[in-house]
Amino acid sequence: MRATSKLCSVAVLCMGLSVLLNCSDTSSASEGGRTFTLKMHKATGENNFSQLAYECSACTFEQFAAIEVPDGWSKGTTQVILPEGELLGTPTFDGVPSSVDFVDEIPGQEFRLIAKTVSGQLVGFRQNRLVVLVDVMRQTRFRFPAGKRVHELTDPDGNTFVLFGFEVESADFTSPDFMSADALTAYPIPTGWTYSTYIPSTAIILESKEIATVLSITGTPSSVWQKR
Repeated sequence: MRATSKLCSVAVLCMGLSVLLNCSDTSSASEGGRTFTLKMHKATGENNFSQLAYECSACTFEQFAAIEVPDGWSKGTTQVILPEGELLGTPTFDGVPSSVDFVDEIPGQEFRLIAKTVSGQLVGFRQNRLVVLVDVMRQTRFRFPAGKRVHELTDPDGNTFVLFGFEVESADFTSPDFMSADALTAYPIPTGWTYSTYIPSTAIILESKEIATVLSITGTPSSVWQKR
């Protein structure tokens, strides 16, 4: 089954590590009312962070896991997407295919281009986790509904980032429970940053018309947070 809205994710290479950065194309795989991102990424060579993100909305977890990754490509981690999302547009670049084929049993080219990471900077390391800030080219809208718990990180300068993607091993995961106030209390965050969680009384909307700034925390489980 597939979601009817749209969400996405992007990976970058930094210091030899693959970093998953979600953007937003919620046509990703969906099961049990949950939406997940299944992404393949291709480095552009423009800098250490620049990569194209292709997403499959028809793939199952099993099909995605079975993909043999070609040279020059990387496979993103599977993440559950927390907000509702809408894709407002897709990027196009000269000489870059808008879709590619990795799964033979799905007709056509099932992975489509949805975003590009254009630049980034290293924030630091925490408990063997790489933490980076990247600028992602995408046109998306996230909606965090009223009454649904929100998780945020705030940097030393007062900039706030909202959690929108979190790595899971399967579609039927039971932990963490993101509605719990204790869901991420033990999750490592960047030094000097603060974590907070609350249930909003009105919906929170995060819209990106050109560039979204995303905080990515690698390791297992990985997570992605968008700047408000």
